[in-house]
Amino acid sequence: MTSGNDGKIITGIQITVMAVTCLLTSCAGGLGGFNPAWQQDPNLYHQGVPARPSQSATTPHGVLRVVYAAPDQLSRLMERQDDVVDTQRGFARMGDGTLDLAAQDVATGQWLESHLCGGVLFIAGLPNQSYRLVLKNRTPMPLEIGVGVDGKDVETGKNASWRRGSLRIEPRGMLTLEKSAQGALLFKAVSGEGVLFDTSPQGRVGLIQIAVYLAADAPSVGPEKLRASQIAPLGLLPVGAPEQYR
Repeated sequence: MTSGNDGKIITGIQITVMAVTCLLTSCAGGLGGFNPAWQQDPNLYHQGVPARPSQSATTPHGVLRVVYAAPDQLSRLMERQDDVVDTQRGFARMGDGTLDLAAQDVATGQWLESHLCGGVLFIAGLPNQSYRLVLKNRTPMPLEIGVGVDGKDVETGKNASWRRGSLRIEPRGMLTLEKSAQGALLFKAVSGEGVLFDTSPQGRVGLIQIAVYLAADAPSVGPEKLRASQIAPLGLLPVGAPEQYR
């Protein structure tokens, strides 16, 4: 039992804690629907007129990089990458949160061992193992992607490039790839560590690159701004903010 000043102090503390809790809950709820930063592009407000700079750009919004190798070699590659290793269970959130990406063994349907390290997704795969790539669009906008695997474009079989392809992912939709123009997707034997440092559009064996574009028929929307409910109280970090990679 409390009385006098002690009781007032305890009551004041309880009220303060409850107020902060309510503010944090409100903040987290508001941020739940906040879109990735690239959707705040000022070129997207045209009141119904296509935002041509973003919808017809030849430079991708981002290129997701995936490196694969046999399990023992994969460990050495991640050591050479020299960054924090974050083991994934199923889908990995890539880029600025635009896409989720995972790889499955075709024979068993099991998710393959994968790790995020330095912004690159590392996947363990044995030579000649058949696999599929599963991509989720986390945005409310349609996306167009170009996919290069082992230096070849999956659609044409020609040299890979960071181009707009005919592959499309609907808003909040999913795309599964397990075949290319050359047949089933199969892991190959990877030699050396050059795959870590190859930043060319063509790539090489052991490197999967996914170029992401805003679809040409994406609706025009106004630039999104923080609402009052999305501003972190008391200078605390917001919960559920858009993911950002270096």
